[in-house]
Amino acid sequence: MDGGGLLDLLTFIVILAFFSYVSRELEVRRLASEIELYLTLFKAARDYAISSAVRKFGEVAAKSSLRVNLSDLEARVKRLVEAVTIPPESLDPFGFVRKLKHVLRSEELSLKEEVKREAPAASKGEVEVIADLVGVARGLNLIFKYVNHNYVLAKRFKSYWLLLQLDALLPFIAEEVRAYESAVEALLKQAPIGDSAGPLVLSMLAKELKAEPVPLGVPDTCVYRASYEGRELVLVKAEGPGSSVGRLDEAVRRVLAAWGSSLSLVVTIDAMLKLEGETSGEVVEGYGVAIGGTGVEKYGIEELLAEYDLKPYAILIKMSAEEALMPMSKELYEACVKAKEEAKKVVLANVKPGETALIVGVGNTLGVGN
Repeated sequence: MDGGGLLDLLTFIVILAFFSYVSRELEVRRLASEIELYLTLFKAARDYAISSAVRKFGEVAAKSSLRVNLSDLEARVKRLVEAVTIPPESLDPFGFVRKLKHVLRSEELSLKEEVKREAPAASKGEVEVIADLVGVARGLNLIFKYVNHNYVLAKRFKSYWLLLQLDALLPFIAEEVRAYESAVEALLKQAPIGDSAGPLVLSMLAKELKAEPVPLGVPDTCVYRASYEGRELVLVKAEGPGSSVGRLDEAVRRVLAAWGSSLSLVVTIDAMLKLEGETSGEVVEGYGVAIGGTGVEKYGIEELLAEYDLKPYAILIKMSAEEALMPMSKELYEACVKAKEEAKKVVLANVKPGETALIVGVGNTLGVGN
């Protein structure tokens, strides 16, 4: 190869390297710009949730004839949003669920006591709504911080691959953020949400069968007793219409202590996350205890059912994550009506006359009366 050919080759390599570098830099800038746009949206959602909690807190506090300083109230809410829950040590798993339950109950009670201290005249439902607004703001704050942390880390180390992975995840994270935003609106309106499906089915069933309340003394939880086609039904749900999920494991424990010898079936009714392409509002049957969340109550109920050798049956209403947190749609309401009829069929098929069935409506009882 002569000198001119070699020079042409070197020039080509340099130009190729230059354009590769420029292309890479442009792609990094594009990714960074897209991530920053998502971060702006996530921050706006977080700030809206915080302002909604402050506004609701201020309205409730004003009912107590107290002078409300909004800046102090906002600072207090932000402090609650930044609070963290430290899980118990799992190095030795023995008793982990019991310790986790204690930590979560302590967090819940502390938050409600904080609200009650600032607004003594607040009703139980209002306290629960404010506590849940703070919880939603907490979730949005965690999402924003997680995305921002990874973005700053990627920029610090100039990691193209970390930016690329983060950018690929953002549409899925954005869907979760939209679900949280829907929850804020539902809490402010105190309207039933998709996750209220279980309690709503129980409320419909209790009204149809003219069920009578049973005073078992379980906090934030309602227990009813009714008869259906010669079978006795015990119905359990969280107390409404505030935003509560009740203490279902404690209620089941007391019901089993009172009716254990005659119980032959336990049915849990809950929302179920649907897969993409599936129809919202589809009602399906299952086996096992249908309770989401941290798993604490699920574990407690499963232990009880295994101890009493009771068949665990489930009725599930499919919905998306966004639908679970947004005001209930017509399709989901109709699915609740269908699930109520399905529960009666399950009782007739699995419970003999003279025996008892326990039906538990699982979920947030926001907007669902007793």
